[in-house]
Amino acid sequence: MNTTPWWQECVCYQIYLPSFCDGNHDGLGDFPGLLTRLDYLAELGVGAIWITPFYPSPLVDNGYDISDYCAVDPRFGDMGAFRRVVAGCHARGIRVIIDLVVNHVSSEHPWFKDAWNNPASRYRDYFIFTDQPNNWQSFFSGSAWTAEPDTGQYYYHKFAPQQVDLNWANPQVEQEIRHVVDFWIAQGVDGFRFDVINFLTTDGILADNPEENGEQRHDHDINQPGIIDALERLCRYVRQRGDFFLIGEIGSEDLNVLRRYQSPQLMDVVFNFNLGSQKTFDAARLFSELEAMRQQQSGLPTLFFSSHDMSRMISRFGENDRDVARARAVLALQLTASGVPFIFQGEELGLTDYRAQSVDCIFDIQGRTHYQTAIDAGMSADEALAVALEHSRDGSRAPLPWGEGTYAGFSDVAPWMPIDARTQALNAAAQQQDAGSLWHEYRQLIALRNATDALRQGRYSTLELTHSCIWFSRETAEEQVWVAINFGEPVLNPWRDIAADILSGDDATWIAKNQFLIKRSRHGKAQS
Repeated sequence: MNTTPWWQECVCYQIYLPSFCDGNHDGLGDFPGLLTRLDYLAELGVGAIWITPFYPSPLVDNGYDISDYCAVDPRFGDMGAFRRVVAGCHARGIRVIIDLVVNHVSSEHPWFKDAWNNPASRYRDYFIFTDQPNNWQSFFSGSAWTAEPDTGQYYYHKFAPQQVDLNWANPQVEQEIRHVVDFWIAQGVDGFRFDVINFLTTDGILADNPEENGEQRHDHDINQPGIIDALERLCRYVRQRGDFFLIGEIGSEDLNVLRRYQSPQLMDVVFNFNLGSQKTFDAARLFSELEAMRQQQSGLPTLFFSSHDMSRMISRFGENDRDVARARAVLALQLTASGVPFIFQGEELGLTDYRAQSVDCIFDIQGRTHYQTAIDAGMSADEALAVALEHSRDGSRAPLPWGEGTYAGFSDVAPWMPIDARTQALNAAAQQQDAGSLWHEYRQLIALRNATDALRQGRYSTLELTHSCIWFSRETAEEQVWVAINFGEPVLNPWRDIAADILSGDDATWIAKNQFLIKRSRHGKAQS
């Protein structure tokens, strides 16, 4: 009997809903549009989707400022459309994971609207107010404190002033979040991705943060002492209700921090930014992070290289839409290394980054805020734009190209963000018809992983780096798999030597583009 948790068995696919597919003809992706693309996801072979926030929101931060936890923003459809998506996914063997932001709410949330400027509000202690703010800074730049007009007090926000932090020292806040979890479990979801979960303010206002090299070190506003106890209670509550996948977004690349939040009592997985957010390509660093995760991770790692919060991997690693050799190698690593893969929408098409040409074409609040901060500091418009683009998260958020036409099949009206000509040429319909496309390689490798126990469950028996070749073997009690991935030139001698060693005595292999090969053997009999 297979007792492996279902989430260890599947490839996950992240859906940034505003840019996935428009089904109600307003230029914004939505649930009706997603419903029309479920067969696409099933054909790709993914076993779960993670949907970014779709709740009612003023969209100050692309939906991560929630004004109602238990509803669907009308721009994305309604609760009936959401349920149809869940049912359609389940009918195709696809699980549904939703984003849950429990660190903060929108300033338009009824709790905060009642508490705002009203010390007598029953919701006042849902938030953090003070007469004397400390030096904590917002992660979007500037102070993390904003004054009320009449009371003389300040409220706390780790991000934008419109994203007001909840006070997790108040047990009633925890009870409210339990009600939210119950609501979405009743709608049929299979898991939760908890946003910036290590940022919860569980111990109130602590000491000033220290300054180091002109930057604030966030020693006291994140990873507060009471977080682990609060999360253990929350995770225990969810697990008592069924078999749900719990994902933690931890705002750190430090494995010593990440491991604190992953255990049978806490998160099933945490996002490994130490691997996924590397800004430039370096095979040796990729290997060192894999080895570090192997040695230090307190559970299975996550394997991702792009998301809605970062530049696309192909752009970051120095490739373009015509040269995706490195992307193919990274794909092979993502789907064969030990961990839970998360593919960000459009990676299977080899999409590159959207890049704004002026501040008017920046949509992300983080980019816009950094632009204004740079202008206030005396920078020129061009200098401020460069700073804004460095911090903007727009790069990976442009709408997906599904086919030909003016708006690339995403919508029949102008989309909320532009789709450029390069992106249109990489549309899904064209790649599905091209047997040699990157889309087909994603599909083939996902299918191989789905059919190979050792690629889903196997432990490393070997993990090595030879020049620019990463190679390893993984095994279960019944099966062993050998993988070699060449991040250098196809004719590199070490690659030939490694390939020859793996292939010796057996011709059963799976090879693609002379960049990676995989061989599996079951009870001594090799299988392709």
